[in-house]
Amino acid sequence: MFTCPDCKVPLVDLRCSVCELQFTTNDGVPVLISRAAPAEVSAHVSSAYEEIYTDRSGVWVDQGRTPEFIAYFASLVAANRPTKALEVGCGEGFLLAAVQVAHKWAVDVSANALHLARNKTTAEFAVAFAEQLPFADETFDTIYSVGVMEHFVDDNAATAEIRRVLRPGGSYLVLIHTHLGFAGSLRQKIREYLSPHFRPLALSQWIARKLRRPIRQPIQREYTVDSARACLTRAGLRVRREITLRSDPGTPLVGEHVVIFICDRL
Repeated sequence: MFTCPDCKVPLVDLRCSVCELQFTTNDGVPVLISRAAPAEVSAHVSSAYEEIYTDRSGVWVDQGRTPEFIAYFASLVAANRPTKALEVGCGEGFLLAAVQVAHKWAVDVSANALHLARNKTTAEFAVAFAEQLPFADETFDTIYSVGVMEHFVDDNAATAEIRRVLRPGGSYLVLIHTHLGFAGSLRQKIREYLSPHFRPLALSQWIARKLRRPIRQPIQREYTVDSARACLTRAGLRVRREITLRSDPGTPLVGEHVVIFICDRL
């Protein structure tokens, strides 16, 4: 099922018959990093996320990954009735475990994340970058990512790759956080922890996490809804639906800056 991320030919025992590169594993998880990717960038990004997923749990709960949200997003994936689905940037695997699909694949730049995800659900896992996905053309009928697009090394290349491995008529579901700025971020935290509902325990836990082991992601793209939509359409995807708190009140999204795009491959 896995292909060479550069040559796009099937791997046999993790060896490419074209470039003759022998790929390795990390505790049983294939590491399928492109040789074409800038080595320093790949190493920097991978090491940052390896540290994030070391001795932490519920890494992205502050970004709205609640059980209610996970169930909601999994229902959006299920609505497409996929048989082969890929999660790009699966992290610890909470969403991956909730998605009910006959055949699941997942990639992440962190082997530590994939080891955690592997303990939660059955899927085919690989360490890989979205810019060079180790899959053949038109493999999946559904692909999804949550809070990952903002952190792609090259969002245009990654989105084009996602389209490449998506079947014609297949769907790509992608959640992004648009840029808030300092004032917007402050208002968001007030809504989350202070008003209209004062949540002192959750607030103290959030402050403790920020002070003790703050999470610093190496790439943070400052999207607007329009710029994110433009990236998707440039790659040959049609945005069929946009879900926000304004369009769908009551949806379990953490704030008005969160947008879910449901796209089809043209």
